Amino acid sequence: MAGSGVQTELKFGKLRIRIHWLIATCVVLTVALLINLGLWQLGRAADKREFQHAMQQRQLETPIPLVTLTPRTGPLSEEQASDLENLSVSATGQYWNAASFVVAFQFFQGAPGFELITPFELEEGGEFVLVSRGWVTPGPGTDGMPYIPPLEGPQTLRGQLHVPAPLPSRTQVEGDDWPLRFRSLDIDRAAELMERPLLPWVVRLGANEPGIFARHWPAVTVNTRMHIQYALQWFGMALIVLVLAFLMSSNFLALQRRN
Repeated sequence: MAGSGVQTELKFGKLRIRIHWLIATCVVLTVALLINLGLWQLGRAADKREFQHAMQQRQLETPIPLVTLTPRTGPLSEEQASDLENLSVSATGQYWNAASFVVAFQFFQGAPGFELITPFELEEGGEFVLVSRGWVTPGPGTDGMPYIPPLEGPQTLRGQLHVPAPLPSRTQVEGDDWPLRFRSLDIDRAAELMERPLLPWVVRLGANEPGIFARHWPAVTVNTRMHIQYALQWFGMALIVLVLAFLMSSNFLALQRRN
């Protein structure tokens, strides 16, 4: 081994490796950064898998009576929405059949249709909550509005809570008669049209519940493939940097050409 302060040469038989300490430091820092980025992506994937497991466990829990949940007015913070999302709930009351909504541009198994939303008046307190009854096909009329069979009398329903994402602006409302058509679900706008206050969540009906249609909502799944791919890319780049640094600082290629 020979050195000149900022540069060192290592000998392994015929193989010679010249180490310039400033360049070597840059290579080490670059490789460390790339590896940390890869590990961060793997951590993101692990966090998403943990979130998916927690959401799936919520669906198996005993339903919580809707009248006991708080907060009951919006807007909700991001933390509050996360705590309530996909929570199993139960409610007793009756549908307000005269004031249903449909949300346009909903698809189920590749077919276009609507998401049917019907207000539900709780037995205790007289509060109203929107209940998503799933996907329905368009009707035969020119406006495509579906036929909505009414559900009369007291009902006890179960489902999962959904907190719609905040909208950048008020949603567009189409139609002159009920059911009205939304471009996006807007609880505040629905409350104005109903002239009734609404709880700041939506109940997505469970399977086999009275009034349910096709449950078109996405399953509780998370996509970790992207994070794994990014992690492999970062690790691959780190390996490439190491290989290039080795080839550029050694006579390895020259020895291969001689052989």
